Amino acid sequence: MNGREQAAFTRRPVTMAHGRRVVGDPVELGVMSVLVAPGTYERQTDTGRTVTASGYDLYLRGTPPFPVRVGDTVHVRGETLTIINTPEEWRRGDQYVGVQYHAERSLDA
Repeated sequence: MNGREQAAFTRRPVTMAHGRRVVGDPVELGVMSVLVAPGTYERQTDTGRTVTASGYDLYLRGTPPFPVRVGDTVHVRGETLTIINTPEEWRRGDQYVGVQYHAERSLDA
């Protein structure tokens, strides 16, 4: 076993209707085979409050088969999490080495 897990990514399209943002139903982007590293992360809110969030860092080796953006969701290990940081790309010159996705559980959950 290579330690990789299947992660399914989705995106909710946003349109404008009568001057308001309307969020549509999730659209599947695709599935990637990634390494999954659980973690907890502390950060300060705008009001100075310290919050602890938990989630996963997902590591993909090579070129991603589709683009992933902040706000997309990923289903991994039986739960759905949100991508909260711009994916971090690793390159060696012009060659793609891999990418890291950071996904967290909702703070309201």
